[in-house]
Amino acid sequence: MDAHTLNRLSEVVRLQNTQLKFQSSALYADPEFIIRKVERMSEKRLVEVLLQSWHPVAELEQLTEETVTNALSYWDTLLPIVERWKKRQFNEGKPPSSIDSETLTGLGVHGEEFNEQINRLYGELRTACERSRATDYWLFVRRQTYQETVQRAYLISFLITYGFAKLKTDDGKLSLRPIDKPTGKAAPNSISFPIPVPRSS
Repeated sequence: MDAHTLNRLSEVVRLQNTQLKFQSSALYADPEFIIRKVERMSEKRLVEVLLQSWHPVAELEQLTEETVTNALSYWDTLLPIVERWKKRQFNEGKPPSSIDSETLTGLGVHGEEFNEQINRLYGELRTACERSRATDYWLFVRRQTYQETVQRAYLISFLITYGFAKLKTDDGKLSLRPIDKPTGKAAPNSISFPIPVPRSS
């Protein structure tokens, strides 16, 4: 029985030793030990520990009598929030509405006319790339007027989005390359790549 008891006690000591090693490696501190240590520390030492561990996001080097007076004057003259809200004028915006397919077709962003523009532009891109695999983006997009250039860039964005063409960048230069077998579907992992259109050509 004594040998069995000693064996159990040695097992407890071994487990305690393992636990202490783990706690020391993890910088663990016993809460009761910390409480007792804080209770025995003087106010001066507590202040020193606070300053050593305090890392404020922002700080003000000095508060002067003038800045405090200005702040108090500002808050004293400021009207209550209820009074300030009364002076605000709220204009109800136009509620959301729907648009029919005929209007979209008239704007050139829907219907057979839009599909014809896409197919025509795709044909132009393939013709421009007959001798080379790609063509310069701005050379293909830019037209005589700014409105025409923006409209063409808008249509090309659909070519890229729906798998008719690929846009490549090389040292800040943009190039377009047609895809031989377009899918007509948006790529699942496509990303937005905004291209500002400058007014000056």
